[in-house]
Amino acid sequence: MCGRYFFQLQNQQLPLISNFEQLALFDFHQGEIFPTQQTLVITFNGCDVVGQVMKWGIKSGHGNILINARSEGIHERKTFRPLLTKRCLIIANGFYEWHKHGSHKDKIYIRKKNQPYLFMAGIYNEQGEYVIVTGASQKDMAQLHHRTPIIMDEHSGLNYLEQKQSFTVDNEGLIFQKV
Repeated sequence: MCGRYFFQLQNQQLPLISNFEQLALFDFHQGEIFPTQQTLVITFNGCDVVGQVMKWGIKSGHGNILINARSEGIHERKTFRPLLTKRCLIIANGFYEWHKHGSHKDKIYIRKKNQPYLFMAGIYNEQGEYVIVTGASQKDMAQLHHRTPIIMDEHSGLNYLEQKQSFTVDNEGLIFQKV
């Protein structure tokens, strides 16, 4: 689930972020995003919502790279439990899933209707590594894949960063495009 996503700055503006001009000094990947790449995420430092560059994927105790965390068991996993207060939003234009039928797979690009960006819930560690938090898919998304990122709009994203909102799946308004 959510092994790749797409992010491209549109009109050189980003919602929510107070330090946008400073971000020009940092190198972060744009285009199709793969695990282990340095990407832009949004965090809350107690006063401001800021952009930071972090690496997608947290190294587990077994040496594996974890890129997603299931919301249903996140509180019990010793890897994620200490990170539950270290919340971030992963900003994207959309994400990819693969629809398998027979021996063939179609790459499907998923985005929000009439929105240039979507925000995916994440948690991060002290090393600047993050995972995307997922939940059970609903509605049309469930026909494509059984897991989906926790997707938010600006308002719910702010509430999530300030720890006023939990992990809630909302698959409303998604557009599916075969790539």
